[in-house]
This record gives sequence, C-alpha cells and structure tokens, in this order.
Amino acid sequence: MKEVLSYGHIEGLRLHPHKNRGMEISLVDRGHLFWAVDERPEELNAGDIFFTLPWQTHGSTAIREPKNKIYYVLFQLDQDYQERPDEIHFSKASGFSLAEQKMLSEIFCKTTRHAWNASPLLKQFFPELIKRLQSKSRMDVLSSATLLRSIIVELARVIKKGGEYKIKINASAKRAQTFLQSLSNDLEQPWTLNQMAESCDMKRTHFTNITRQLTGYAPLIYLGLLRFSRACHLLVDTDMPITEIAFECGYSSSQYFSDSFRKRAKMTPSHYRRDAPAIKEIFDSSWKNPEWRSIEEEQVRRTQFKDA
Repeated sequence: MKEVLSYGHIEGLRLHPHKNRGMEISLVDRGHLFWAVDERPEELNAGDIFFTLPWQTHGSTAIREPKNKIYYVLFQLDQDYQERPDEIHFSKASGFSLAEQKMLSEIFCKTTRHAWNASPLLKQFFPELIKRLQSKSRMDVLSSATLLRSIIVELARVIKKGGEYKIKINASAKRAQTFLQSLSNDLEQPWTLNQMAESCDMKRTHFTNITRQLTGYAPLIYLGLLRFSRACHLLVDTDMPITEIAFECGYSSSQYFSDSFRKRAKMTPSHYRRDAPAIKEIFDSSWKNPEWRSIEEEQVRRTQFKDA
C-alpha cells in the first residue's frame, strides 16, 4: 500500500513531541501513557485508540514513559497538510466518495479529543492490519487496504457515538480496580501476587486476568511500572538519597533498585537524576519547535520497528 508510510508496534520509553506527514492511528495494547496533542493532555490506557492529523504536534508529557506496547499505522492523505485546513481528504486509494470524505473530515477535524476507548472491532482489526502489512503475500497486502478503510470508518463511528466502549465492571472487577488505583499509596509494601489477590478477595488467576484486562499487564509487572514511575518523580523532584527512594518505592535493596531502574530507563538512578533537568528542558522546547518527520524518516522508522 503506497499510501501507508509506516506501521508496526513499538515499545516506547521516550516519545518526543513531533508531527507526522499524514494521519496516524495508534492502539495501546499495554501500558498507561501521559500524552498530549498541541500541549493538551490526554491519558491513554490499555485498550484505547488514538489519532492525530498532520498539523498536530503530539507526544509524551513525561521524560520517560513506563514500558508500553503500541500498534500504529501512519498513512498519507491527499496532500501534505502543514496547517489546519477547512477539511481533509483521503487518498484516492481509500475509495471514499466525496460525501463520505466530507462526513469523515467533519468528525476528525472537529473533535477536540484524540484518545477513545477502542471498540471490539478496532481491537480485532488493528493487530490484523499490522500483520497483513508485514506479510509478503499479495493477498494479505491487498486485503490490508480494506482493513485500513474499516478502521478509519469504525474510529469515526466511535468518536461520533462518544466512545462508549468501556470495560464492563462487575463486582469483582470493581474491587480490583479500586485496589489498583490505591496501589500507588502502598508501594513500599513487599507485595506478592497472593497478597494482592487476597486483598481483593479473589483467586490469583482471576485477579491476574482482571488486572490484565484493566491495565494490559500482569499484576507484578504493573506494580513494577508504578514503582518505576514513582522513583522517577522522587529522583527529579526531591533531594532524597537514592537508597531511601529505593525503600520508599518498595525495592528490597538499593542494588535491586539500581538494576531494575537501569533495565527500564537505560540509565542508572544517579544518571537519571543528573541528566533529567537538561532532558526536560530539551523536551519542553520540543513543543515549541516539534520534529517534523519526513516521509523518508517515517519509512526508516517502519524498518526499525516492524519486528519489534
């Protein structure tokens, strides 16, 4: 598909503000991200879908996002919109009529919200689209055009309906949700999976399944992400000794904290504390002068991430 510039799935830790030469649609498979469009914040959770248009600066509001997995597809419109137009048009290959173009343009251009709860169809179609785009089969590539068209229409339908596709919360899921929301206040506790499940009056398997549904992660991995996020905050915004931060965030030793932190941040806690202010200054300035990726850069990105 010539109109598709880039696609795949990424596990991103640093997502700088940028613009794309096309429309980008992303589905969060795992993780919780702090995102923004033109500096307007929007949180993204597992099961959310997100879109941006070419003239919109978007990216993370955090210096380091906890580990996440995102499916994405970036495709060209009928022209390179560098400024906000009265309406957008899709490429001829999309097959949309003029009336359909006008309807879709109104939905995508007028909404001020970019993150939505994905419908079951979007959750099913999106990974399949990426799989077929990566395939060498001509039939798979041909069918991917139909899938992309369906995703565009289904996303517009979700937006028009106001994003009603939220996870159904029964009594046990509500207990797990309340527990997970309060977990940030008890990170210093040496939680085990059994203890977490017992706190919700559940069997561990049931608790694990519900936690995956709510967050995209197994309980202990989710706990590790919360601890990492809290540690990042304390390293930048306080003068607490690193050993004290380790214990406050629930790590059993400063060495274990250092090893765990390095795996997620690709730097030690002390280096993060030292470099974070300079990184944040560069990061904040990116909102004023965002990266404007060329078509060639997007195609290189596809090569880098298609097997991620």
